[in-house]
Amino acid sequence: MNKYGVMQIAKTLEKLFQAEFDTDKKILSMKLEDLSKIENLQANEAMIIIDFKKAIKERRIIAFLSGNEGKERAE
Repeated sequence: MNKYGVMQIAKTLEKLFQAEFDTDKKILSMKLEDLSKIENLQANEAMIIIDFKKAIKERRIIAFLSGNEGKERAE
C-alpha cells in the first residue's frame, strides 16, 4: 500500500520544482529551512519532500513513487 497517493506526490513535486529545486543536486542539498521557500506547503507535503530526498539519496526513486519502499529494503 502506498504511503502517499501518486496525485499527492505529483502535486508536491510540482511545488518543489516551481521553487527551483529541480535537480537531484539541488534537492539533496536542501536544508529544512529551504522548505519555507515553497509556497503553500502543507505539513504532509513537507514529509513527502523529506522522503523523496531520502529516496534520491538511496537511489530508490521508483520504489518511493510506487509505494514499495519497504519491499525493496527487505530484498
